[in-house]
Amino acid sequence: MNLLVVIVGDASPETIRLALARRPTRVRVLATSVVGPLDWLSNAEEGARMRAASRALDAERALDGLVEVTSSVAGLDPVEAVARVLAGLQADEIAVTGAAADAGLESALAAFGLPVTRIGPPPRGRARVYGEVREVAGGRNAGKLLALIVGMNVALMIAAIVLSLVSLFVLWLVGAL
Repeated sequence: MNLLVVIVGDASPETIRLALARRPTRVRVLATSVVGPLDWLSNAEEGARMRAASRALDAERALDGLVEVTSSVAGLDPVEAVARVLAGLQADEIAVTGAAADAGLESALAAFGLPVTRIGPPPRGRARVYGEVREVAGGRNAGKLLALIVGMNVALMIAAIVLSLVSLFVLWLVGAL
C-alpha cells in the first residue's frame, strides 16, 4: 500500500507516525508552504518554503527505518501539489495532517478518488484563514481576489482622506490656514 501524507503546517513526529497504523509499504511525504495573509501580501514566501522543507525532513526522519519513505516540498496550494505528485505516484490513500489543514482541504482532495483521512488533532481556528489565503493565492476564486483588491484600495483611500483632514485640522489650529 502506498500512502501519501500531506503536511500542511506544523505536525509532530508522533502524529506523523500515526500514519503507520494503516500499514503502508511506502510513504510519500508532501509538505506544503503555509503563509499568513500579511506574508502573502508582502511576498514573504521564501521563509515558508524553508519551514516546509524542514517539516518534510522531520517527517522523513520520523518514519525512517520503519517504512520506505520519500519526501518533497510544495508551494502554497496543496491540491495542486497533490495532483502533481499523483501524476507520478500510484497512491492508495491520502492522509492529511498539520495545524493549517482546514476541513475544506480534505473535501478538495477527495476529488482525486482516493480515500482521504485526517491524522492527528482537528484543524485550529487559523486553519480557515490559511485556507482562504491558499484559495486566493492559487487563483481558484477570482471574486475573492477582486474583493480583496477593491477593499484594499478603498481602505487606503479612506486612510488618505482621514490623514488629509487631520493635517488640515492641525494646520487650522496652528493658524497656518
